[in-house]
Amino acid sequence: MMNKYNDFSALKALKKELDRKDASGKEAVQQPNRRSRTVVHKPKEQMEGERVAKERGLCPGCTVTLMDSNDRGILRHVHKDCVEIEIDGLLFRAGFNDFIVNNAEEDARLLKGAGGGHERKEQGRDRPQALPNEISIDLHIEKIPSGYDAPEGFELPYQLEYFKSILHKYMKHRGMRISFIHGVGDGILRDAIRREMDEAYSLSCSWTPGPAGVTIVTIR
Repeated sequence: MMNKYNDFSALKALKKELDRKDASGKEAVQQPNRRSRTVVHKPKEQMEGERVAKERGLCPGCTVTLMDSNDRGILRHVHKDCVEIEIDGLLFRAGFNDFIVNNAEEDARLLKGAGGGHERKEQGRDRPQALPNEISIDLHIEKIPSGYDAPEGFELPYQLEYFKSILHKYMKHRGMRISFIHGVGDGILRDAIRREMDEAYSLSCSWTPGPAGVTIVTIR
């Protein structure tokens, strides 16, 4: 009778059996495969854009107005040196000084004032509301939306940009009077906005001195 260990097939079977057992004779436990953990890093440009957005108080999805055209759009992306604004389904790139973030509270107050404080009737919802013929805008830095975010020493440029954004916003409304409250102070802001009126807006607007600390601009 042939010894089973002299049989090659029997040896192979024995080897397989031994491979399944550990030194103690117990069945070896198959170790589960460890899952590799994948770390996803944000692109450097995206991280830089998020940092700039946080510093400037910009929130993607907010409504903004372009300074040069008075067009409104939605802020979609913030980059290191520019932003992307969606207008009528198209994306446009603009610098940080080329737009302002709309003040929702101010817009709501103006619309409410135009409607006399009453809600419009159901059938009149599609009709545009008339704007008031005269409004007042306070240019003191603490009264400007996000004015406290203006870097120290740059309050005057911030005030001038806000002044120009208001003019662009209402430029199409002929006959409208805007009383800009700049205060008395040292007259630097007063002289700056009146010089801007004479040099850049003389064909579309006129201005007259109002009460102390006020300049009245009329849209032609």
